[in-house]
Amino acid sequence: MRYSLFPGCIAKNLYPSIEKATSIVFKELGIELVEDPYTCCPAPGVIRSYDFDSWLVIAARNIATAEARGIPLLTICNGCYGTLGAADRYLKEHPESVERVNKFLGMIEMRYQGTTRVIHFVDLIKERLPQIREAVKVELDLKVAIHYGCHYLKPSAHGGENPERPEILEKIVECLGCESVDFPEKLSCCGAGGGVWSGNEDLSMAILQRKLNFIKKAGADCILDICPFCHLQLDQGQKRLKTRFEIPVLHLNQLIGLSFGIKDKILGLHTHMVSTRNIAKNAKKARKDLLQ
Repeated sequence: MRYSLFPGCIAKNLYPSIEKATSIVFKELGIELVEDPYTCCPAPGVIRSYDFDSWLVIAARNIATAEARGIPLLTICNGCYGTLGAADRYLKEHPESVERVNKFLGMIEMRYQGTTRVIHFVDLIKERLPQIREAVKVELDLKVAIHYGCHYLKPSAHGGENPERPEILEKIVECLGCESVDFPEKLSCCGAGGGVWSGNEDLSMAILQRKLNFIKKAGADCILDICPFCHLQLDQGQKRLKTRFEIPVLHLNQLIGLSFGIKDKILGLHTHMVSTRNIAKNAKKARKDLLQ
């Protein structure tokens, strides 16, 4: 099966390691990803709130790009998933808006038809757990603090996981030979979304610090996310706080890659702000043990 990969702005510009890890892992799973000329999704909170019509047209243009290939659109970012999924549902439920949107898209010889699907990469991983388990070469035995983020779970119209009691990431972590640690307010926001990060830095950092305090007390070896924007907050945000947490942050596809025996530098762990040295050492030792 082929999918059109929608990396989003943060992965493309600030964390290309996440996009690279995604390409590597999906190739290992026999899934072909193609790259298309996308724009910003655009952001589900700020831009949608200020100018709904422009938000809808831009999102429809991105969806139409995948439609032109006749393949599903795959996101690796919760925010992109929130925007593209919501725009797709809105247009399918409001056919009168499709005509208006297509007037704009017609100016660039494009058309939204509502014939493709917007998929979060986690839902694709979920379908392949037995295959992933067979592909695991090294069990890292890490204590992992899972961060779901907001837009993967909510609104519940997305389908899939119970937004109040999700369990798919816990299953994936267990499948990789790691342990998911529980902590208070696990499903709370990282503090970056909805314009909080740019509009009220003090509040954004307070939300982050509260979450990191809980994670630290839980004894986690690392934080696991499924969204580059959450990753930005959890990784770079730690460097903006006075408290030195120094908890490594991994995108799910990076953790899967390590479990597949792929070297940390190939997956770009060394490019993160918070040192991943201990994670890298753990993975290297596990690979050596495998060869003995």
